[in-house]
Amino acid sequence: MGVKFYYIYKALAHPELRGYVTPFTLRERLMHIQEAKKQLDSKIEWLCDPMSNNIKHALGNAQNSEFVIDPKGIVVKRRFWSNPEKLRKNLEELVGAVKNPTAVSDLSMELKLDRPMGKISIGVVPRIELPHGMVPLKILPSQKKQIVPFYAKLRAEVDRSLLTQRKGTLYLGFHLDPLYAVHWNNRIKPLEFELTCPHGVNVSPAQGVSPTVKESADKDPREFLLDITSKKNDEPLDLIVRYFICDDADTFCVPVIQRYAIYLEQDFDGGSVRRRSRLDRGVFNFQRHLRKMDQNQDGQLAWDEVPSGFQQRFLQLDINSDNLLDEHELQVLNKQKRNRRQSAEGFVRLMLRNDIDSDGKVSLEEAPERMRKRFKWMDTNQDSYVDTEELKAAFDRFQGQGKALGGRLR
Repeated sequence: MGVKFYYIYKALAHPELRGYVTPFTLRERLMHIQEAKKQLDSKIEWLCDPMSNNIKHALGNAQNSEFVIDPKGIVVKRRFWSNPEKLRKNLEELVGAVKNPTAVSDLSMELKLDRPMGKISIGVVPRIELPHGMVPLKILPSQKKQIVPFYAKLRAEVDRSLLTQRKGTLYLGFHLDPLYAVHWNNRIKPLEFELTCPHGVNVSPAQGVSPTVKESADKDPREFLLDITSKKNDEPLDLIVRYFICDDADTFCVPVIQRYAIYLEQDFDGGSVRRRSRLDRGVFNFQRHLRKMDQNQDGQLAWDEVPSGFQQRFLQLDINSDNLLDEHELQVLNKQKRNRRQSAEGFVRLMLRNDIDSDGKVSLEEAPERMRKRFKWMDTNQDSYVDTEELKAAFDRFQGQGKALGGRLR
Protein backbone atom coordinates (compact mmCIF):
# COMPACT_ATOMS: atom_id res chain seq x y z
CA MET A 1 0.00 0.00 0.00
CA GLY A 2 1.40 3.40 -0.97
CA VAL A 3 1.01 6.82 0.59
CA LYS A 4 0.14 10.00 -1.30
CA PHE A 5 1.05 13.41 0.09
CA TYR A 6 -0.63 16.72 -0.64
CA TYR A 7 -0.11 20.28 0.45
CA ILE A 8 -3.27 22.36 0.83
CA TYR A 9 -3.15 26.06 0.07
CA LYS A 10 -5.39 27.88 2.53
CA ALA A 11 -5.78 31.54 3.47
CA LEU A 12 -2.47 33.19 4.40
CA ALA A 13 -1.87 32.89 8.13
CA HIS A 14 0.61 35.80 8.22
CA PRO A 15 0.18 38.33 5.40
CA GLU A 16 3.35 40.36 4.70
CA LEU A 17 5.56 37.44 5.76
CA ARG A 18 8.43 37.39 3.24
CA GLY A 19 6.58 40.14 1.38
CA TYR A 20 3.52 38.15 0.29
CA VAL A 21 0.07 39.68 0.64
CA THR A 22 -3.39 38.15 0.67
CA PRO A 23 -4.50 37.19 -2.86
CA PHE A 24 -7.85 38.43 -4.14
CA THR A 25 -8.51 35.81 -6.83
CA LEU A 26 -8.19 32.06 -7.32
CA ARG A 27 -5.70 32.77 -10.11
CA GLU A 28 -3.48 34.61 -7.62
CA ARG A 29 -3.72 31.72 -5.15
CA LEU A 30 -2.55 29.41 -7.92
CA MET A 31 0.31 31.83 -8.61
CA HIS A 32 1.26 31.54 -4.93
CA ILE A 33 1.34 27.77 -5.29
CA GLN A 34 3.75 28.10 -8.21
CA GLU A 35 5.92 30.36 -6.05
CA ALA A 36 5.87 27.78 -3.26
CA LYS A 37 6.83 24.96 -5.62
CA LYS A 38 9.74 27.02 -6.87
CA GLN A 39 10.96 28.04 -3.42
CA LEU A 40 10.50 24.64 -1.75
CA ASP A 41 11.79 22.71 -4.76
CA SER A 42 9.25 20.04 -3.85
CA LYS A 43 7.41 17.57 -6.09
CA ILE A 44 4.48 17.10 -3.70
CA GLU A 45 1.15 17.96 -5.29
CA TRP A 46 -0.91 20.93 -4.11
CA LEU A 47 -4.64 21.30 -3.55
CA CYS A 48 -6.02 24.84 -3.63
CA ASP A 49 -8.81 25.99 -1.34
CA PRO A 50 -11.43 28.10 -3.19
CA MET A 51 -11.81 31.77 -2.28
CA SER A 52 -14.72 30.81 0.01
CA ASN A 53 -12.15 28.97 2.19
CA ASN A 54 -14.42 25.93 2.46
CA ILE A 55 -11.52 23.53 3.03
CA LYS A 56 -9.95 25.72 5.72
CA HIS A 57 -13.25 25.89 7.60
CA ALA A 58 -13.98 22.18 7.25
CA LEU A 59 -10.52 21.26 8.54
CA GLY A 60 -10.81 23.36 11.70
CA ASN A 61 -9.21 26.66 10.64
CA ALA A 62 -5.78 25.72 12.04
CA GLN A 63 -2.77 27.26 10.31
CA ASN A 64 -0.47 24.24 10.05
CA SER A 65 -2.81 21.31 10.49
CA GLU A 66 -2.08 17.75 9.45
CA PHE A 67 -4.47 14.96 8.47
CA VAL A 68 -4.02 11.26 7.74
CA ILE A 69 -6.83 9.77 5.65
CA ASP A 70 -7.18 6.04 5.06
CA PRO A 71 -8.14 4.42 1.70
CA LYS A 72 -11.83 4.57 2.67
CA GLY A 73 -11.66 8.34 3.05
CA ILE A 74 -11.85 8.27 6.84
CA VAL A 75 -9.71 10.74 8.80
CA VAL A 76 -7.74 8.50 11.15
CA LYS A 77 -5.37 11.15 12.55
CA ARG A 78 -5.60 14.91 12.78
CA ARG A 79 -3.34 17.52 14.35
CA PHE A 80 -3.75 21.23 14.63
CA TRP A 81 0.04 21.58 14.31
CA SER A 82 2.17 19.37 12.09
CA ASN A 83 4.55 16.95 13.81
CA PRO A 84 6.85 15.01 11.42
CA GLU A 85 7.88 12.39 14.00
CA LYS A 86 4.30 11.57 14.98
CA LEU A 87 3.24 11.58 11.33
CA ARG A 88 5.87 8.96 10.50
CA LYS A 89 4.61 6.75 13.35
CA ASN A 90 1.02 7.14 12.12
CA LEU A 91 1.99 6.09 8.62
CA GLU A 92 3.95 3.12 9.92
CA GLU A 93 0.80 1.97 11.72
CA LEU A 94 -1.11 2.12 8.45
CA VAL A 95 1.38 0.83 5.86
CA GLY A 96 4.30 -0.50 7.88
CA ALA A 97 7.81 0.79 8.48
CA VAL A 98 10.27 1.37 5.63
CA LYS A 99 13.78 -0.05 5.61
CA ASN A 100 15.55 3.18 4.70
CA PRO A 101 13.50 6.12 5.97
CA THR A 102 14.10 9.41 4.19
CA ALA A 103 15.66 12.19 6.22
CA VAL A 104 15.42 15.91 5.44
CA SER A 105 19.14 15.92 4.68
CA ASP A 106 18.54 13.34 1.91
CA LEU A 107 16.27 15.68 -0.01
CA SER A 108 18.88 18.33 -0.84
CA MET A 109 16.16 20.96 -0.50
CA GLU A 110 17.37 24.52 -0.49
CA LEU A 111 14.85 27.21 0.34
CA LYS A 112 14.89 29.98 -2.23
CA LEU A 113 13.32 32.63 -0.04
CA ASP A 114 15.09 35.73 -1.28
CA ARG A 115 13.29 37.41 -4.13
CA PRO A 116 15.55 39.75 -6.14
CA MET A 117 14.43 43.37 -5.73
CA GLY A 118 16.63 44.88 -8.44
CA LYS A 119 17.38 48.57 -7.99
CA ILE A 120 14.01 49.50 -6.49
CA SER A 121 14.30 51.05 -3.03
CA ILE A 122 12.68 49.58 0.07
CA GLY A 123 12.61 50.91 3.60
CA VAL A 124 12.40 54.57 2.58
CA VAL A 125 8.85 55.13 3.88
CA PRO A 126 8.54 54.63 7.67
CA ARG A 127 6.03 51.97 8.74
CA ILE A 128 3.14 52.90 11.02
CA GLU A 129 3.21 51.31 14.47
CA LEU A 130 -0.32 50.11 15.16
CA PRO A 131 -2.22 49.98 18.45
CA HIS A 132 -2.27 46.62 20.20
CA GLY A 133 -5.11 44.22 19.39
CA MET A 134 -5.93 45.17 15.79
CA VAL A 135 -8.04 42.67 13.84
CA PRO A 136 -8.58 42.39 10.07
CA LEU A 137 -11.84 43.53 8.52
CA LYS A 138 -13.72 41.86 5.70
CA ILE A 139 -13.11 43.64 2.42
CA LEU A 140 -14.54 43.06 -1.02
CA PRO A 141 -12.46 44.32 -3.94
CA SER A 142 -14.65 45.44 -6.81
CA GLN A 143 -13.90 43.22 -9.81
CA LYS A 144 -16.45 44.92 -12.10
CA LYS A 145 -14.90 46.30 -15.28
CA GLN A 146 -11.50 45.62 -13.68
CA ILE A 147 -8.97 45.27 -16.49
CA VAL A 148 -5.69 45.49 -14.60
CA PRO A 149 -4.95 43.41 -11.46
CA PHE A 150 -4.98 44.83 -7.97
CA TYR A 151 -1.27 45.61 -8.06
CA ALA A 152 -1.60 47.32 -4.67
CA LYS A 153 -3.81 45.35 -2.30
CA LEU A 154 -5.72 46.83 0.61
CA ARG A 155 -5.45 45.48 4.13
CA ALA A 156 -8.00 47.03 6.50
CA GLU A 157 -7.80 46.54 10.26
CA VAL A 158 -9.55 48.00 13.28
CA ASP A 159 -8.93 47.83 17.01
CA ARG A 160 -11.40 45.70 18.91
CA SER A 161 -12.94 48.69 20.67
CA LEU A 162 -14.82 49.53 17.46
CA LEU A 163 -16.42 46.08 17.43
CA THR A 164 -17.46 46.40 21.08
CA GLN A 165 -17.75 50.13 21.89
CA ARG A 166 -18.33 51.39 18.32
CA LYS A 167 -15.37 53.76 18.48
CA GLY A 168 -11.77 53.12 17.55
CA THR A 169 -8.91 53.31 15.06
CA LEU A 170 -9.08 52.20 11.43
CA TYR A 171 -5.93 51.13 9.57
CA LEU A 172 -5.72 51.21 5.77
CA GLY A 173 -2.59 49.73 4.24
CA PHE A 174 -1.90 49.45 0.51
CA HIS A 175 0.70 46.78 -0.12
CA LEU A 176 2.29 46.01 -3.47
CA ASP A 177 1.74 42.42 -4.54
CA PRO A 178 5.15 40.82 -5.32
CA LEU A 179 3.46 38.44 -7.76
CA TYR A 180 3.34 41.30 -10.27
CA ALA A 181 6.88 42.69 -9.77
CA VAL A 182 5.78 46.33 -9.69
CA HIS A 183 6.77 49.53 -7.87
CA TRP A 184 5.33 52.94 -7.05
CA ASN A 185 6.01 55.70 -9.56
CA ASN A 186 6.96 58.62 -7.30
CA ARG A 187 7.62 61.07 -10.14
CA ILE A 188 3.87 61.56 -10.52
CA LYS A 189 1.06 62.10 -7.99
CA PRO A 190 1.25 59.96 -4.83
CA LEU A 191 -1.42 57.44 -3.87
CA GLU A 192 -4.69 58.96 -2.70
CA PHE A 193 -7.88 57.48 -1.31
CA GLU A 194 -11.41 58.60 -0.56
CA LEU A 195 -13.93 56.95 1.77
CA THR A 196 -17.71 57.22 1.52
CA CYS A 197 -19.42 56.11 4.73
CA PRO A 198 -22.95 54.79 5.22
CA HIS A 199 -25.37 56.41 7.64
CA GLY A 200 -24.18 56.18 11.24
CA VAL A 201 -20.49 55.74 10.38
CA ASN A 202 -17.96 58.55 10.61
CA VAL A 203 -14.30 58.36 9.58
CA SER A 204 -11.79 61.16 10.03
CA PRO A 205 -10.11 62.00 7.79
CA ALA A 206 -12.22 60.47 5.01
CA GLN A 207 -9.60 61.35 2.40
CA GLY A 208 -5.87 60.87 2.38
CA VAL A 209 -2.73 61.29 0.30
CA SER A 210 0.45 59.31 0.90
CA PRO A 211 3.65 61.23 1.72
CA THR A 212 5.85 62.56 -1.05
CA VAL A 213 8.89 60.33 -1.49
CA LYS A 214 12.26 61.63 -2.71
CA GLU A 215 13.17 58.33 -4.32
CA SER A 216 11.82 58.08 -7.86
CA ALA A 217 10.52 54.56 -7.15
CA ASP A 218 10.03 52.28 -4.15
CA LYS A 219 8.08 49.25 -2.94
CA ASP A 220 7.09 50.29 0.60
CA PRO A 221 3.45 50.10 1.76
CA ARG A 222 1.32 53.24 1.85
CA GLU A 223 -0.38 53.31 5.26
CA PHE A 224 -2.97 55.44 7.06
CA LEU A 225 -4.48 55.55 10.57
CA LEU A 226 -7.98 57.03 10.85
CA ASP A 227 -10.46 57.68 13.66
CA ILE A 228 -13.77 55.89 13.26
CA THR A 229 -17.10 55.79 15.09
CA SER A 230 -19.99 53.58 14.08
CA LYS A 231 -23.49 52.73 15.08
CA LYS A 232 -24.66 49.20 14.33
CA ASN A 233 -24.68 49.14 10.54
CA ASP A 234 -24.34 46.28 8.09
CA GLU A 235 -23.61 48.54 5.12
CA PRO A 236 -19.98 48.73 4.00
CA LEU A 237 -17.71 51.72 3.58
CA ASP A 238 -16.94 52.50 -0.04
CA LEU A 239 -13.26 53.11 -0.74
CA ILE A 240 -11.78 54.42 -3.96
CA VAL A 241 -7.99 54.52 -4.38
CA ARG A 242 -5.87 56.08 -7.13
CA TYR A 243 -2.18 55.46 -7.76
CA PHE A 244 0.47 55.19 -10.47
CA ILE A 245 2.29 51.91 -10.91
CA CYS A 246 5.22 50.68 -13.03
CA ASP A 247 6.55 47.20 -13.59
CA ASP A 248 10.13 46.46 -12.58
CA ALA A 249 11.09 45.63 -16.18
CA ASP A 250 10.06 49.14 -17.27
CA THR A 251 7.62 47.88 -19.89
CA PHE A 252 4.62 49.84 -18.59
CA CYS A 253 3.71 52.64 -16.22
CA VAL A 254 -0.02 53.27 -15.78
CA PRO A 255 -2.54 55.14 -13.61
CA VAL A 256 -4.85 52.84 -11.65
CA ILE A 257 -8.26 53.49 -10.05
CA GLN A 258 -9.74 50.73 -7.88
CA ARG A 259 -12.62 50.33 -5.43
CA TYR A 260 -13.32 48.32 -2.28
CA ALA A 261 -16.23 47.66 0.05
CA ILE A 262 -15.04 47.55 3.68
CA TYR A 263 -17.31 45.76 6.14
CA LEU A 264 -17.06 46.57 9.85
CA GLU A 265 -16.84 42.94 10.91
CA GLN A 266 -13.85 40.79 11.68
CA ASP A 267 -12.43 38.62 8.92
CA PHE A 268 -11.56 35.36 10.65
CA ASP A 269 -9.71 34.25 7.50
CA GLY A 270 -7.65 37.45 7.39
CA GLY A 271 -4.65 36.12 9.28
CA SER A 272 -2.41 38.17 11.56
CA VAL A 273 0.51 40.38 10.60
CA ARG A 274 3.55 39.49 12.65
CA ARG A 275 5.50 42.75 12.57
CA ARG A 276 3.20 44.96 14.56
CA SER A 277 4.28 45.49 18.17
CA ARG A 278 7.72 45.88 19.69
CA LEU A 279 8.82 43.94 22.71
CA ASP A 280 9.17 45.89 25.92
CA ARG A 281 12.78 47.05 26.11
CA GLY A 282 12.86 46.97 29.92
CA VAL A 283 12.79 43.18 29.99
CA PHE A 284 14.54 40.68 32.15
CA ASN A 285 16.92 37.96 30.94
CA PHE A 286 14.23 35.47 30.01
CA GLN A 287 12.54 37.99 27.74
CA ARG A 288 15.89 38.75 26.12
CA HIS A 289 16.18 35.03 25.45
CA LEU A 290 12.75 35.11 23.79
CA ARG A 291 13.84 38.01 21.59
CA LYS A 292 16.80 35.98 20.35
CA MET A 293 14.29 33.43 19.04
CA ASP A 294 12.55 36.15 17.02
CA GLN A 295 14.21 35.14 13.76
CA ASN A 296 12.65 37.77 11.51
CA GLN A 297 12.96 40.51 14.16
CA ASP A 298 9.34 41.58 13.78
CA GLY A 299 8.87 42.19 17.50
CA GLN A 300 6.60 39.16 18.00
CA LEU A 301 7.51 35.55 18.65
CA ALA A 302 5.67 33.04 16.48
CA TRP A 303 5.11 29.33 17.18
CA ASP A 304 7.29 28.27 14.25
CA GLU A 305 10.21 30.37 15.56
CA VAL A 306 10.56 28.51 18.87
CA PRO A 307 12.36 25.18 19.40
CA SER A 308 10.23 22.14 20.18
CA GLY A 309 11.41 22.12 23.79
CA PHE A 310 9.84 25.56 24.33
CA GLN A 311 6.48 24.86 22.71
CA GLN A 312 4.79 23.66 25.92
CA ARG A 313 5.80 26.91 27.64
CA PHE A 314 4.69 28.84 24.55
CA LEU A 315 1.17 27.46 24.91
CA GLN A 316 1.01 28.62 28.51
CA LEU A 317 2.28 32.13 27.69
CA ASP A 318 0.05 32.62 24.62
CA ILE A 319 -2.93 33.62 26.74
CA ASN A 320 -4.99 35.16 23.91
CA SER A 321 -4.37 32.07 21.72
CA ASP A 322 -3.34 33.93 18.56
CA ASN A 323 -0.21 31.80 17.97
CA LEU A 324 2.03 34.79 18.79
CA LEU A 325 3.75 36.14 21.89
CA ASP A 326 3.46 39.91 21.80
CA GLU A 327 4.33 42.85 24.03
CA HIS A 328 1.29 42.50 26.27
CA GLU A 329 1.84 38.82 26.92
CA LEU A 330 5.49 39.40 27.77
CA GLN A 331 4.40 42.12 30.19
CA VAL A 332 2.10 39.53 31.75
CA LEU A 333 5.10 37.20 31.88
CA ASN A 334 7.06 39.91 33.67
CA LYS A 335 4.29 40.22 36.27
CA GLN A 336 4.19 36.45 36.62
CA LYS A 337 7.89 36.46 37.41
CA ARG A 338 7.28 38.99 40.15
CA ASN A 339 3.96 37.73 41.45
CA ARG A 340 4.31 34.06 40.43
CA ARG A 341 0.66 34.11 39.46
CA GLN A 342 -1.52 36.04 37.02
CA SER A 343 -4.91 37.13 38.39
CA ALA A 344 -7.99 35.26 37.21
CA GLU A 345 -9.71 38.60 36.60
CA GLY A 346 -6.95 39.73 34.25
CA PHE A 347 -7.15 36.45 32.33
CA VAL A 348 -10.93 36.80 31.96
CA ARG A 349 -10.63 40.40 30.74
CA LEU A 350 -8.03 39.39 28.18
CA MET A 351 -10.06 36.49 26.82
CA LEU A 352 -13.24 38.59 26.66
CA ARG A 353 -11.51 40.86 24.17
CA ASN A 354 -12.66 38.23 21.67
CA ASP A 355 -16.32 38.85 22.68
CA ILE A 356 -17.22 40.79 19.55
CA ASP A 357 -20.99 40.96 20.13
CA SER A 358 -20.52 42.00 23.79
CA ASP A 359 -22.79 39.29 25.21
CA GLY A 360 -20.35 38.50 28.03
CA LYS A 361 -19.07 35.23 26.59
CA VAL A 362 -16.90 33.97 23.74
CA SER A 363 -18.48 31.79 21.05
CA LEU A 364 -16.63 29.27 18.95
CA GLU A 365 -16.95 31.62 15.97
CA GLU A 366 -15.48 34.55 17.93
CA ALA A 367 -12.55 32.57 19.30
CA PRO A 368 -9.16 32.96 17.58
CA GLU A 369 -7.74 29.86 15.98
CA ARG A 370 -5.57 28.57 18.84
CA MET A 371 -8.29 29.23 21.41
CA ARG A 372 -10.54 26.98 19.33
CA LYS A 373 -8.01 24.23 19.90
CA ARG A 374 -8.70 24.51 23.66
CA PHE A 375 -12.36 25.43 23.32
CA LYS A 376 -13.90 22.10 24.32
CA TRP A 377 -11.57 21.96 27.30
CA MET A 378 -12.82 25.38 28.45
CA ASP A 379 -16.48 24.88 27.48
CA THR A 380 -17.37 22.59 30.37
CA ASN A 381 -21.15 22.67 29.80
CA GLN A 382 -20.68 22.11 26.04
CA ASP A 383 -23.02 24.92 24.97
CA SER A 384 -20.56 26.26 22.37
CA TYR A 385 -19.85 29.33 24.52
CA VAL A 386 -17.19 30.06 27.12
CA ASP A 387 -18.53 32.41 29.79
CA THR A 388 -16.85 34.24 32.69
CA GLU A 389 -17.22 31.36 35.17
CA GLU A 390 -15.79 28.86 32.69
CA LEU A 391 -12.88 31.20 31.99
CA LYS A 392 -12.14 31.50 35.72
CA ALA A 393 -12.32 27.72 36.07
CA ALA A 394 -10.05 27.29 33.06
CA PHE A 395 -7.58 29.72 34.60
CA ASP A 396 -7.49 27.74 37.85
CA ARG A 397 -6.91 24.50 35.95
CA PHE A 398 -4.29 26.26 33.83
CA GLN A 399 -2.38 27.35 36.93
CA GLY A 400 -2.63 24.02 38.68
CA GLN A 401 -2.17 21.70 35.73
CA GLY A 402 0.01 23.68 33.34
CA LYS A 403 2.31 20.79 32.53
CA ALA A 404 -0.47 18.30 31.93
CA LEU A 405 -2.37 20.80 29.81
CA GLY A 406 0.66 21.59 27.72
CA GLY A 407 1.21 17.89 27.10
CA ARG A 408 -2.39 17.36 26.01
CA LEU A 409 -2.35 20.32 23.62
CA ARG A 410 0.86 19.52 21.84
